[in-house]
Amino acid sequence: MQHCQGQRCQATRSIRGHQGLITAHTQGTIEAEISNLGRHLIAVRWDNGLQMYVFPDEIEIGETSEEWVD
Repeated sequence: MQHCQGQRCQATRSIRGHQGLITAHTQGTIEAEISNLGRHLIAVRWDNGLQMYVFPDEIEIGETSEEWVD
């Protein structure tokens, strides 16, 4: 599935990363997608201020940020 910059998402489970812990249901905005060493990663700016790369199965997609603001 192709994700677009600005799409809203939320964590499907707790995710531990180098910046800290993202708990399940934390919401954020997709910033970019990359492929690294055969892995597909998504950069998310979380509403709690953290920025973290996650795997596609760790998030579920919501509305775009434009729809969210309306």
